Amino acid sequence: MLLRTLRTLSTRHHIRTLPLQNPTASVSTSQAPAPSSRLRTRFLLGLALGATLPSLYAYQLKQDSAPLPLTSDSEEAAHTALLEAERDDHELVKKLRGNSELNEVEDVYAYLDGKRLWRNFTGGVLRGKGKFALKPALFHNKDQTEIIAIIHVGERMCGHDGIVHGGVLSTLMDEMLARCTIPSLPNHIGFTANLNINFRKPVRANQFLILHSRLKRLDGRKAYGEAWIEGIDGQGVKYVEAEALFVSPKNPLVGLLRWRPS
Repeated sequence: MLLRTLRTLSTRHHIRTLPLQNPTASVSTSQAPAPSSRLRTRFLLGLALGATLPSLYAYQLKQDSAPLPLTSDSEEAAHTALLEAERDDHELVKKLRGNSELNEVEDVYAYLDGKRLWRNFTGGVLRGKGKFALKPALFHNKDQTEIIAIIHVGERMCGHDGIVHGGVLSTLMDEMLARCTIPSLPNHIGFTANLNINFRKPVRANQFLILHSRLKRLDGRKAYGEAWIEGIDGQGVKYVEAEALFVSPKNPLVGLLRWRPS
């Protein structure tokens, strides 16, 4: 009698009864898609992506492989003049030029002439728009044991896109360390015997940088120096730090090839 009454109520009020074998299961009014339908959807999606991605990649390669625009002499000169004006107007440069204890080098590559300048890595090979478009503004103390340089690194000096190549930064550190150590060595000549670099932060391309170097210790034919790179924003954040040992050769005849400080 009770069972008949429940069946009657279920019919009148549309009560949905649950299967006895799983009384706690949830009720779903929609059917799950068949496995074959899901596989078909994934297959079609894979085909669409497979057809699209190569085209996008090819387009990106085409954009990246486009030839670099040629720069005329007038454009090169105008670009250099613009950077020079921006650098000379900076408060730090004005402060350095107003420091009576520092001497500014008029031409940092004056000791290189003709083909020597043309063959020089930073003074010749890497000179130009997008690279080192502007010669450094370089300052030193009386005995050339402390050096400060303001340089501009262009957008074509990158390793990772937009980030200055570590090899470029290492070269800059090597040259700055040479300038603070070699003038104190016998015959004013020395070679890099050891160079240790610590890259603290990525250096963004197309900006001005401050380079520092100083002589730490002199021991006969050996000179030890330290150097670092900062941003020109005055925050004092060190991007790169370096230490080096420069050694003067025993043979004084090598002095005929003497490195001439500016």
